[in-house]
Amino acid sequence: GSRGLGDVYKRQIVTLIIAGDKFLKEYFRSSLRGKHRKEHFNQSGEGINRVNAMQDGWRRKLSPRIEFLENKGGASGILSSHPKILKGISGAMLCFCAFVLGKERQKGRVSIAGIGYALLLGGGLSNFIDRMKKGSVTDYIRFPEFPVKKISNLVFNMSDFAIFAGIFCLLFRKK
Repeated sequence: GSRGLGDVYKRQIVTLIIAGDKFLKEYFRSSLRGKHRKEHFNQSGEGINRVNAMQDGWRRKLSPRIEFLENKGGASGILSSHPKILKGISGAMLCFCAFVLGKERQKGRVSIAGIGYALLLGGGLSNFIDRMKKGSVTDYIRFPEFPVKKISNLVFNMSDFAIFAGIFCLLFRKK
């Protein structure tokens, strides 16, 4: 029935996010290891690793740049000087997501909320594994031309996008 199919979709979402993010983190970690972003790009921002095909309007503003960053904190480096607290908060949030995802499973159907929690759990687990294993999370995508300065300074990874997509699903689900 739909219950089994929904469980499969949710497990696939979590697995694909973790596997895809781990692959990309390892790829960028090995290809950019030991190179600070200033060494990788000249002052105009041009560099062999820049992905910026369109040069006009919003396309330029939304074009990503590949940059390597080991982030010891949470989003934008928050709690980087308190790794134990960050790990505790992350672990508690993951437990909550897993619990609610289990409750969604009991409803016996695929829902936007279930997909949202699966995205949150997959993205959160991938970053949590990195944080527990090596004390930092590898980030590798930046939008330097983005019109909101706080966002243009951040560096993301695939797990972060899964977390944002999960939050989006939860914000716009039917109640």
